Amino acid sequence: MASGHGSTTLQLNLVGIGEILRNDRLVVPQFQRAYCWKVDREVKAYWTDMDRAIRIGTDEEYFFGTIVLTQDGPEDRKKIIDGQQRLVTSSLLIAAIRDALHQLGHIRAHLIGDEFLASQAWDAEGTEPHLKLNEDDNPPFHGIVTRSTLPVHPAKRTDSDIIRAYCFFREELDKLTERYGAEATHELLKWVKYLQQRAQLAVVETPSEADAYVIFETLNNRGADLTTADLLKNHLFGAAKLHLDSVRNNWHKAIGALSLTAANEKFTKFLRHYWSSRVGKVTERDLYAKMRERVVQSQDALTFSEELLSGARIYAALSDPSHEIWNEKCSSRRPALDTLALFNLVPNKILLLAAVEHFPPVQIEKLLKAMVNWSVRGMVMSAMNRGRYEDLYSQIAMGIRQGAITNATQVRERLNDLIPSDSDFKAQFTLATLLGRGDASKIARYYLSALEKTCKKEGQPEFVPNDNPNEVNLEHVFPQNAVAEDWSDFIAASGNREDADSWVYRLGNMVLLPSGSNSRLGNKPFKDKAEIFQQSKLALTREVGGCATWTPAAIQARQERLAALAVRTWPR
Repeated sequence: MASGHGSTTLQLNLVGIGEILRNDRLVVPQFQRAYCWKVDREVKAYWTDMDRAIRIGTDEEYFFGTIVLTQDGPEDRKKIIDGQQRLVTSSLLIAAIRDALHQLGHIRAHLIGDEFLASQAWDAEGTEPHLKLNEDDNPPFHGIVTRSTLPVHPAKRTDSDIIRAYCFFREELDKLTERYGAEATHELLKWVKYLQQRAQLAVVETPSEADAYVIFETLNNRGADLTTADLLKNHLFGAAKLHLDSVRNNWHKAIGALSLTAANEKFTKFLRHYWSSRVGKVTERDLYAKMRERVVQSQDALTFSEELLSGARIYAALSDPSHEIWNEKCSSRRPALDTLALFNLVPNKILLLAAVEHFPPVQIEKLLKAMVNWSVRGMVMSAMNRGRYEDLYSQIAMGIRQGAITNATQVRERLNDLIPSDSDFKAQFTLATLLGRGDASKIARYYLSALEKTCKKEGQPEFVPNDNPNEVNLEHVFPQNAVAEDWSDFIAASGNREDADSWVYRLGNMVLLPSGSNSRLGNKPFKDKAEIFQQSKLALTREVGGCATWTPAAIQARQERLAALAVRTWPR
């Protein structure tokens, strides 16, 4: 059969799940993702399907899909390239049946364990599991299949997915045993026989691991139940041939660089941002096809994996101002990095993936400071994550990689038509609203801190003086949970309570205070809050304390004052 990376002879057989576990010795490669079937989703669906199939009749076959194995595994074991979840789940079900029979005192319980799960080798001490998992999953799985460490059921919420699946099967089998009474052992043995002969898999075996990845990719080329990262990984590994070990090592280093344990949706997001910075904006739907075009030969796979690892390290650094990369990329003071990490904007990440790799340190620092200003203007205009921004930032990233753009000034020239004008920015800032907690609250604290610096003519608006809510808190002057009697004038001036509440998250209604002051204020009326505000060391907070009353008109007037400061704080 022509594989696309050479020719190979494949074996394709339709085999019962139990027969595979009985006759083969299998291993899950260390780099594969951990067992991840959840009891309330896949495991329960697996049980329901099996139960329904057996109820219909044990002569009926049930097809569980295709698995891919390769014969070049360690210790004479076949590697599982695709099919881990089904084989592990089936092993756990057989183990649960074995233990249910053991509880009933049936002699075949021990035989079932030896036959399908773990058996004694003549040249080894103890029983050897027929299926070995990766280093994280193997300890609980080994304990279950060898009966050396059986979990207590019901499972705890903190237990691993493997233990939870086993305990789920035990609980369901306890119900089955109770339902069938004296016939329970017969019914349990019927389940084992069905798993051995009638619950079938199409088993594809290849002579080499590289060929196995080609087959896996072909079987899954529609992306069903797979992430883009899954498909790319298997294409890379299949193309790698003699470079497979290096490619695989780089791939998993890239995952580790992002502090991930598997190539999940977060890794796919990184891949899209990284590839957009190389070839222009690309959607997740088109990502795999675009990246696949790049990798044809073995050397392509190696080069790609090396570049991907470099990109992953830079991407991780964009969210971590203390990352070691910055030791060589910019000075010890990195205030703009903190702020850009807080903003967490996709266009910025795409552009910086290229700039950090190719710009000299002095230009990186200039660009980081400028991007804070452009980002604030874009966020206030609610535009930063729109398609137009990502398109242009991706094109600029391409230009940087191609050598056409070499400094921050040239980046600014390319963005000229996109950065909001002073008049537009000021007008929109007078309406700025930051709703809710979390990142919105952190950004509001940043805005007020930066505006305070401009008010005091201290400069450095990219610096976050203190965004720690345990030390500097955000106080809503008109409270989030205002007592109507204490704020009757504000509510009356607004028209009604609903309209009054719409002013809560306006930036003009917010001030900064030390946490202790904030905790004492709570939902007190304005005259009590004003006394605290007047004592503040922050000029913008003291200004609010100097107001005779607090009304929607006062909020609007203050926000217009802040908008005038904003134009100077974040220059175009």
